[in-house]
Amino acid sequence: MFFLRRITRYGVFLLFCSCITPYDAKVKESVPRIVVEGLITDQPGPHRVRITRTGAFTNNPDGFTEGVEKAMVYATDDAGDRIDFQGFGGGNYLTASGVRGVVGRSYTLNIRLADGRTYVSEPDLLRRVPPVDSIYSEYDPAVKKFNVYVDITDSPVPGEGYLWKWTNYDFAQICELSKVVEGVPTLCRDCCTRCWDVSRCNNCVNVAGDQYVNGNQIRRQLITAAPYDSRGRYYLLIEQRSLSPGAFRFWNSLNAQSSSTGGPFDAAPAPVVGNLTNTADASEKVLGFFGASGVLLRQHWVNRNGVADFPNIGMPPACPAVTIPPPCVPCEEIAGRRTRITPPNWDN
Repeated sequence: MFFLRRITRYGVFLLFCSCITPYDAKVKESVPRIVVEGLITDQPGPHRVRITRTGAFTNNPDGFTEGVEKAMVYATDDAGDRIDFQGFGGGNYLTASGVRGVVGRSYTLNIRLADGRTYVSEPDLLRRVPPVDSIYSEYDPAVKKFNVYVDITDSPVPGEGYLWKWTNYDFAQICELSKVVEGVPTLCRDCCTRCWDVSRCNNCVNVAGDQYVNGNQIRRQLITAAPYDSRGRYYLLIEQRSLSPGAFRFWNSLNAQSSSTGGPFDAAPAPVVGNLTNTADASEKVLGFFGASGVLLRQHWVNRNGVADFPNIGMPPACPAVTIPPPCVPCEEIAGRRTRITPPNWDN
């Protein structure tokens, strides 16, 4: 919670441009391993590196157990510049606000742990991300959802890869529900200021490569399926990243592993090893990936009006009627879950 309180002051760019696609290390490993997640982009920072240590599978089947603290973390580029990361608790390390990567430069991560072990990543080239040609949505009556797609035109450079993430903002009217008795809240308090609930698919790995379409258009890349729970518009902030060949191979392998459905007698999946090594012991398997990426943000409103089907409207909180409204409650900034910062182009 300390880390969440500290990072919220950096605003919307930390939530999106500098966020890390989480690496899921839920594999049956008997030996604890270092996991590194990190990203430098061409957007203003802060940018983040997270260092964790997995637990033995017999003790903790859920992967991550603890953040690695008191490490010295910095990145260097091929022009000789250095970017330092400061510890903020929980194994999280942040750059200063406003720091951004440069398109065309390669970035290398350096880590020195408190016990003296050192790790270094392979250089990763920060590639320019191409523009989005179009974003559109189509209603699927079979599942009563709106599929959201993007079209982009790949650059003529072979070996390009892309990764997409999305975030939904939903305007919040109520900022506090008091104690619930028999399914009914005894009191509801409105938000004093504008406030939004935030949702995203943190563990989704949505990637595509240009091996079959180099220099041509990538069409109908599915981003997400928006729910049909209202006739109101549905806001999405879509993030498109460029991937180097090494980054694409890593995330594509992770995606293939996470989407496979094995039987109860199949062998446990092997961890996807990334681009970091122990400088004194090359045989150590270091999990995760440190990369550099161009980032493009685009907003999209899904128009859910005009569909013949009725929406799947959930039951809103049954707030009791009161003669004198209770005092309103300030919107509480909760990283990744709620924000008072207006989303880009919300009022357009």
